[in-house]
Amino acid sequence: MSLRFKQRQRRDGDVESRLLLGASQLSWVTTLTHWVSEHGGAQLVGQALTPDDVHDADFDLLVLDGWSSLLNRRLVDQVQQDGAAVLVLVNSQRPEAEANRLRDLGVTLSLPVSSSPEQIVARASEVAAVRRFTDSRPHQPQPAAKLNETTPGHRLVVALGQDGVTEVAVSLAAAVGRFIRPTVLVDFDTVEPSIAQRLDLPIVPNLLIASDYIRQGRFDADSVISHPGGFAVIPGLANTREWDELTSVEAGELVRALRERFALSIAVVHPILEALAPLSGLEGRFDVGRRLVELADEVLVVGAGSPVGLVRILNSVADVRGITDAAVRVVVNRMPSDRFLQAEFAGELLRTFAPASLTFLPFDRGVPKAAWDGRLPDRGPFAKEMRRMAGDLARAWAA
Repeated sequence: MSLRFKQRQRRDGDVESRLLLGASQLSWVTTLTHWVSEHGGAQLVGQALTPDDVHDADFDLLVLDGWSSLLNRRLVDQVQQDGAAVLVLVNSQRPEAEANRLRDLGVTLSLPVSSSPEQIVARASEVAAVRRFTDSRPHQPQPAAKLNETTPGHRLVVALGQDGVTEVAVSLAAAVGRFIRPTVLVDFDTVEPSIAQRLDLPIVPNLLIASDYIRQGRFDADSVISHPGGFAVIPGLANTREWDELTSVEAGELVRALRERFALSIAVVHPILEALAPLSGLEGRFDVGRRLVELADEVLVVGAGSPVGLVRILNSVADVRGITDAAVRVVVNRMPSDRFLQAEFAGELLRTFAPASLTFLPFDRGVPKAAWDGRLPDRGPFAKEMRRMAGDLARAWAA
């Protein structure tokens, strides 16, 4: 799992772990705090009184005693989903019963409450070392010979949806951009453009400026914004009332220009794809999105992991299928970790439609925080799953 911790290598080769201590009236908290302050070996990030204190902290290991009010299955699952671990200090006259209780809570690490600070810190270092190794593995593309090469030709992936499509698109551009270069992310949503705001980017150059440069024969590196994440960005309309300034023909010309300069283009369009032109005799508000779907090599439909999200996904798939026969991949955002719910969601989806791939992205509290900062989430379960998804896509496209 992806990690929410920062760690450094100690001189003796051990990994220094970040510890969050559950508030307790027992003496182990004071003893451990004093020992770490004097001898080092770990970083104490604070004490947690409430579940919110745990969710907001940056740590490797949450240390609790067996009577802590924080010790419940929901919090343990959330900590482990975020890549950290829970260590419980137990003091029971019935060790077998206590072991069964911890197993029911999902806790796999425990020590006697009488353990010395050295023992607790040693166990924490082991946990951090294992997680550092685990977290480093997704960053080593497999097979390297294929993923480190630029994919030949060009691929246009159109992303649409009503639940998290912007977050998925920007994270995918960064993740897959490590394998396929150059990659460009374009905001073709003429109704609710949001990529510039999400990435804290200037609104120029933007979609209209890029289109003008193409007509003038001036489209070059200055027509896009270079993002530190390793991909280029073309923000959407600065004013959505100017949607009629970009026709579907001009959108097609822009795509052709991108095909000449990029190996991969990820285009975000508005999820409504209704054809309004027959009603008005003029180009409709959603014709740019329809044109992009027509040109797409693949379509990425994003929705939430809920019954409402499932209905929206199926409606979007039906709209896409009325326009193109291109492969459709489904990404389910903020999906609960419950395997039964995932299987039920997949079963309902497959009853109607068989996507080229189905990816479940977990809920991650770090994603909204990253959005507020205008940065990409670089750790946590969401980031890890996006890296895995990007690697799978890059391998499929290179095959």
